[in-house]
Amino acid sequence: MAGTPSVVAVFFAGVVTILTPCCLPMLPPMLAGSVGHRFRPLSIVFGSISSFTVLGVATGVVGGLSPDALRGPLMAVMIAFGAVMADDDVHEVYSTYASKVAGRATEATALVDERDHPLASAFLLGLLLGVVWLPCVGPILGGVLAYVGATGDVSRSASLLFVYGLGFSVPLLGVAYGSKRGGRALADTVMRGRRPVHFRKVAGYVLIVTGVAMLFDIDKLVMSLLA
Repeated sequence: MAGTPSVVAVFFAGVVTILTPCCLPMLPPMLAGSVGHRFRPLSIVFGSISSFTVLGVATGVVGGLSPDALRGPLMAVMIAFGAVMADDDVHEVYSTYASKVAGRATEATALVDERDHPLASAFLLGLLLGVVWLPCVGPILGGVLAYVGATGDVSRSASLLFVYGLGFSVPLLGVAYGSKRGGRALADTVMRGRRPVHFRKVAGYVLIVTGVAMLFDIDKLVMSLLA
């Protein structure tokens, strides 16, 4: 029972990641090619879930080397990513450098011809999706990785990142198999006025508060009281 809230939180983090004002407007154009093959969106999803699960395994292995010693640094990483989202100046600097990495990853997706191998190219895109959208997903994904790394449990880290991938995939499939008009309407709603900035800052402060709480073992205290 103690793990249930974290599973729900990680799933929600996956949903929130792809519904950020940075990612959402790019969904309809990215999925426009899905008309060539009806299973292309599913292939993208399988690729992204596979990528996130491998990240979970790797993070769990690193965290398992010395969970207590790494807990502090990992929570510092979570707080740092929260600051990236909460502060406009820091976010601008981060986006500049992250965009360069994302540009190289985008070039890599062209290695497989989409017309001749639609499912293979979609799977590759899914594998690289976290990198392609690094300026958008980096802080939230980084916060989740810091959280699962603090568990020091490989199987748990893998399962939580798998759940994150599922949450990440729900809006993607919704836009892919829903109407393009509906996807555009959703993007326009989220992007209206100052909502993108407010959304980003709220998510940043959530990461900061979570990181500080875990840094001082408040999460363990809460779990012990609920046990």
